[in-house]
Amino acid sequence: MVKILVVEDELYARESLVKQIREYDSQGQFLIWQASNGEEGEALFKEHRPELVITDIRMPKMDGLGLLEKIREEDMRTQVVIISAYSDFEYARSALTHGASGYLLKPVENEALGECLDKFVQKNREEKKEALLTGQDIVTQFIANSIRKESYSGFVEERMFRKVYHAYQVTAVKFRDRKPERQDFLAKIERIYGGAFWSRFRFLEMDFDIWALVTVPEENCFFWRKLCKLLSEKGYPASMGVSEAYTEAGKLKIAFWEAKDALKYKIYGEGIYFSEKLKMEPAESYYLTKAREDAFSEALRNGNERGTENIIRAVFEELRRQGRVKAECLELLYSRLILLFYQSIGENRQERENMDRTHAGILRFGSLDDMEHFLRNVSKNICRMGCRAGSGGKKEIADILTEYALERYNQDISLKELAEKVLFMNQDYLSHLFAEKKGISFTAFLRQVRMAHAKELLEKENFSVTEVASMTGYNDTSQFIRFFKQETGMTPKKYQMSVRK
Repeated sequence: MVKILVVEDELYARESLVKQIREYDSQGQFLIWQASNGEEGEALFKEHRPELVITDIRMPKMDGLGLLEKIREEDMRTQVVIISAYSDFEYARSALTHGASGYLLKPVENEALGECLDKFVQKNREEKKEALLTGQDIVTQFIANSIRKESYSGFVEERMFRKVYHAYQVTAVKFRDRKPERQDFLAKIERIYGGAFWSRFRFLEMDFDIWALVTVPEENCFFWRKLCKLLSEKGYPASMGVSEAYTEAGKLKIAFWEAKDALKYKIYGEGIYFSEKLKMEPAESYYLTKAREDAFSEALRNGNERGTENIIRAVFEELRRQGRVKAECLELLYSRLILLFYQSIGENRQERENMDRTHAGILRFGSLDDMEHFLRNVSKNICRMGCRAGSGGKKEIADILTEYALERYNQDISLKELAEKVLFMNQDYLSHLFAEKKGISFTAFLRQVRMAHAKELLEKENFSVTEVASMTGYNDTSQFIRFFKQETGMTPKKYQMSVRK
């Protein structure tokens, strides 16, 4: 529904204008409120937040310009149309410079009013769609704040949410490889819903590349199956977790976490997982035994790569034999192993709360095989990078990063790769830790190491600039030349010539 406020002190003129608007509104899309002066108009505006205000200029208590000023203090998007007699024409036109959207002359002709409403409807439709596409509409913002904040209460926003959703479900979506553009994604959903799309759906991009859809409850699986099929056909295969239906706006966070928990079952294969159905289907429990945990921890401490590999293999063989294991058990297993990794490299779990909040848990994996491969790879890297120093003490993370750079400077490595594939840590956390311990960023340190080796090669050997770039970890020769010049003040070729002279 589109909300309109008419403000006019003359009763006959006001009722006549309302009648004209209703005659224009053949489809019954307008909700109309009336006020007899600017003060009443301001109160109704604050209560109902109309998208269009049509107001006379000359009124008692507060005139039209005063009302316009009050509205603009509250909202810059509401369209305000000024009505004036011909004698006040210049006065009305000056209102345009103060934020009015247009003006009408008294007596208001049907044709002039129709043109005014046509422009309003078109602009209103475009603005609403733009707000929905960008997630800036009031309802989407309420959903985002309700999910992301510990406690949130927005009275006006909640009322708007309730008008759209008497009941709702939340769907958590995770794409397997690449994800579509926002507008392309929305266009696919619009194809399913048709004209009722925007009145039944809101979309948000959450953390860990999870997308959240809030829809009215569906009686069957048609919507989700159709959406999955469309996305897959376009090259965006995805899995979905769907919450139960809720009516209370205050349970949006619960519904989202419920959908996310259901989505965790994608580890058993892509598809649509309904929270309500999962609760009715039995799943097995699994817990890491104390003996196996101690053995794994000892193998990590001793750098026993084969020992850690055998334990992880045995754990996942048991998981596969049990069939479908509860997602919370898999999450607990994963968290426990991660904790043992942290302990093996001398990291205090309590000091890493900020980093842990960025961890996606088992949602990062597409299958049990992916999870097993990741855990085995981390174990191998910890063992191979010599987390135990010769004296029996543990090396710090910054020292491990330093050794990695010194040993593999000639490879295509980055802190992002180290964070995700080697040390299973947050990239920002690693960057801060290295800079704090070494007084230089990891990227700058790696570049210094590469430049030092590049100088040696240019001084002692007869390699071309392209060969030296490749031998020091740069696939892009122009990038190597740029960095080298920043380091030495001259190009690699000039450096080579000057040294040999």
